[in-house]
Amino acid sequence: MRKFIYITIIVGVLFTINGCGRKVCNSKVLDSEEIKIGVVETTGSEYKSIIHWYDGNLNKVSEQKLSYAMLGSAFHNPVYYDNEIYMIPQGLGNKKDSKKVISFNKKDLSIKEFSFKNIALNDVTVSEDYVYTINTLNGDTHICRLNKTNNTVKEIIIEKEYISGFTAVKDKIYAFSSNLSTSFPKFYLYIYDENLDLLDKKDITEYGTGQYKFMNDDDYLYVGVTVTKEEKPSSTILKISLDTNKIETIDINEEFPNDILQYKDKIIVTNHDLIINQGTKMTILDKNNEDSEVIDLNNKTEFSGIVENMLIIANQEKVSLYDIEKDFKLIKETKIEKDNDCYISSIILLK
Repeated sequence: MRKFIYITIIVGVLFTINGCGRKVCNSKVLDSEEIKIGVVETTGSEYKSIIHWYDGNLNKVSEQKLSYAMLGSAFHNPVYYDNEIYMIPQGLGNKKDSKKVISFNKKDLSIKEFSFKNIALNDVTVSEDYVYTINTLNGDTHICRLNKTNNTVKEIIIEKEYISGFTAVKDKIYAFSSNLSTSFPKFYLYIYDENLDLLDKKDITEYGTGQYKFMNDDDYLYVGVTVTKEEKPSSTILKISLDTNKIETIDINEEFPNDILQYKDKIIVTNHDLIINQGTKMTILDKNNEDSEVIDLNNKTEFSGIVENMLIIANQEKVSLYDIEKDFKLIKETKIEKDNDCYISSIILLK
């Protein structure tokens, strides 16, 4: 069943988190003046990743070689906070035991490492003072909060539930969970403060599950739903008030919402099934009246982002630039050259 393909419970051995550390990686520091776009190439078979760095016109500027396995994921975008960009290198595919989060400095591309004790970290979010991670072990989800200043850690466990994704917005943590131990699966939204004290818990079973990617403005958190409660592809975006936690829904009339981007008064939602790597469309929403328009780019919308007035679309074959102000006219495409045992896992944008 499709829902159970999306909700993968990671089987592993539970470690007790008793401390976290942080260090600066000795990776080569690059000049980032010209760099705007990074394409992450990685593999699960060895500790090897390469970031292909391009300027705003898709001219390749440099490569950054790193000793990480499975760096980044199509299901979870890099997290941008101040001048740092945070990602997870999971480690070798049969172990997923790297136990760390890394951050890139936007100015010089130097790397910091934040070390943890748990394996199989699958998502990260960040606030001013903390780095948060989630991972699922023995069917229980562990949320870990690392203090950036003194490396102290706090952990909570949600038993028999799987959190697909979470995000930090305005001093609150929004975590989207699935409970598959009941007769009928139940889906929840947990809202915590920065101390991981529970503020609210909402039953969101009626909306569906598989919340991986997020976008927020000053008033709302926008969340894509992958699968309905009937285990069918979803076309729903959740619109959650950051003040009241009230949940509204937007039907974008196109299945598989993937990335959610904001450009002026428009919301751009790419439509792509990450499981089978299929989907070439995107939906343009007007924030004021929620009118929608579907555009077929004839280009797999696996990864996306916005730099200035350009929409960046990337996939396993190429990276493309579209001018948003010119009705998404294709400006340039560049083929991605990668090793046979590698795949593209993420894009990084230096705005």
